[in-house]
Amino acid sequence: MLHSKAFRASALLVVAVALVWAGLRLQGSRGGSIFPFAAAANRPSGHRESDAMLKFNLPKQRVRAPEFPKDFAWVNTDKPLYINQDLKGRVVVLDFWTYCCINCMHILPDLEYIEQKYAGQPVVIVGVHSAKFDNEQDRDNIRQAVERYNIAHPVIVDERHRIWSEYGVNSWPTLMVIDPEGKVVGSLSGEGNRVILDEIVSALLEEGKQNGTLAAGPPVFHREGRVPSASGLAFPGKVLAEPSGKFVFISDSNHDRVIIADPEGNVVAIAGSGEKGNADGAFDKAQFANPQGLAYDAANNLLYVADTDNHLIRKLDLNAKSVQTIAGTGKQVYDRTGGANGTAQGLNSPWDLALVDWNLYIAMAGNHQIWSMDLRSGKVSAWVGSGAENIDDGTGLSVNLAQPSGLTRKGDWLYFADSEVSALRRANLKTRTVETLIGSGLFDFGDRTGSLRSAKLQHPLGVAVSGDDILVADTYNHKVKRVNEAKGEISAVAGTGKSSAPASDKTDLSLYEPGGLSARGDTLYIADTNHDRIIEYNLAGGTWHEFALKGLRMEATKQMDLTGIPLQEVAVKPGMDLVLRLNPEFPRGVHLNKEAPINYAFVSSSNGGKGIEGLAKSPMIPVEVRIPASAFQPGGEYQTTLNLAYCTDESSSICVPVTLGWRLKFVANPAASNDVPLTARVKPLM
Repeated sequence: MLHSKAFRASALLVVAVALVWAGLRLQGSRGGSIFPFAAAANRPSGHRESDAMLKFNLPKQRVRAPEFPKDFAWVNTDKPLYINQDLKGRVVVLDFWTYCCINCMHILPDLEYIEQKYAGQPVVIVGVHSAKFDNEQDRDNIRQAVERYNIAHPVIVDERHRIWSEYGVNSWPTLMVIDPEGKVVGSLSGEGNRVILDEIVSALLEEGKQNGTLAAGPPVFHREGRVPSASGLAFPGKVLAEPSGKFVFISDSNHDRVIIADPEGNVVAIAGSGEKGNADGAFDKAQFANPQGLAYDAANNLLYVADTDNHLIRKLDLNAKSVQTIAGTGKQVYDRTGGANGTAQGLNSPWDLALVDWNLYIAMAGNHQIWSMDLRSGKVSAWVGSGAENIDDGTGLSVNLAQPSGLTRKGDWLYFADSEVSALRRANLKTRTVETLIGSGLFDFGDRTGSLRSAKLQHPLGVAVSGDDILVADTYNHKVKRVNEAKGEISAVAGTGKSSAPASDKTDLSLYEPGGLSARGDTLYIADTNHDRIIEYNLAGGTWHEFALKGLRMEATKQMDLTGIPLQEVAVKPGMDLVLRLNPEFPRGVHLNKEAPINYAFVSSSNGGKGIEGLAKSPMIPVEVRIPASAFQPGGEYQTTLNLAYCTDESSSICVPVTLGWRLKFVANPAASNDVPLTARVKPLM
């Protein structure tokens, strides 16, 4: 988030103005150092890490770090961590962030790098979540974001920006560094500071070693866990129902894969192995990292995917079942003009896509722009937006956008959800003129329907066209809204506005930060992101049900590589049903998480991969799986998987998903009982 927000600061700020990194010069790219006591600002555009290895001396005069309030809530840890107790003797990096902020997302890989490089050493990162939006102040919502971003460190909920003020922070993201004696050394604001942060941490460790002030290692805490969903999805970001009614595409974002289903929910294919990465190739070998936006080329049966965390655009050939990278270098860049072709042109967090003829439009959330790619020439360039984060209308690159995250085409206009200004805007496809329908500023948001002139949204992420209307995923209000341009009005369509637990289709629809929409006729598909599900909503009647996926676990099981598991021969009586009793064996200190759903899949290694799947009726083991005689045959080879989660005896808040697998070959035996026990040992991941 390149903008800052000032809150009343404490007296610490006055003292801290004098503290700077000696030898580091303030530079203004990526938002600059908007914090007076910050030293190193973001690195200039296009800098190389080798150029950033700057020499500096740590300041000698330091201020005692304010202690965390005793009554503030924590997330992702089983206990609070206080500076003068738990963090004493450690190099501490405070990450001041808010979970809507794309720039805050961008520094998470830097923090992960520090965590991995200094694993086991007295170094700890603590997230200080200082919310921008009302919705982001809720502890449960922050917990969801921590899980969605795969954050490994503890996070304190900064109520009323008290910690922010006491440390004199005024921009997201800001990193504050504290030495082993509990004193503030300085801060870094914005993106692109990995090398400098690494140098600072290394220097402080050396200083602490010389002074004899280091603890033996990092503080001990246990991460919270998240129960896997019954749907088989994890934070699905976008959904696309292509117009002909043949496919429904789903970005299963936190599983790093794309699901292709038919309108009845039958899974046709899965693109992505589920392992995070950027590999091209066959569907079962390809890799993604938090895929989001989708665009379909029906004429050529191609699906384009915004591979957000890889900073890539991928092309899926549905006939060949293959994935190809067509744009992006795989590294985040800060280029605001572009102009190179295909994989020679770097990108910055592409979040959504819209295909118009031969042009693929890209909501470049990280650059606060919309780009276009000519699919004939391969040229990729900025289309509208200067790159400055704000809300200003105009034409082409002169306008200002703020983290565009949803795109849809209606006639000569490209409509987009401009999330950080809580706006619905549109850009003319012929003239590149940008107009704002709803929205007025970076800190103007709310939940107000009626006239478009006074309407307010809260961090919308998705848009879709339904007839003459525009539908908006009003994400942080947990609703879907309808914009009638002819009347100049907006009204609520779906969602109670409360992020309660998922309800059955017999009650009012509860949505939880919906991220994507796609309409086909009177049917609206909603990516109900934090509920891990897709909703199928009837716009005419207001009825709804979950778009349940059938065959998802069987398809995933077919893609699993179980060759390392020995083939086990099982005697079966021909013509009789088979009962498999799947029994996980837990090591000492680990037990079954009874809150998590347990599901299974049984598929043929040949015969077209046919099989069965299901959910266990109760959280009891062993799990009984009944296989009809028609679903297997003697001589055949089959794969069976069991998905569950465990907790540790030490901390019940930890939840670790596990998949167990068996390879079976059935051998005919008239005397067999057809009641087969199968065991597999759970290997703890921690």
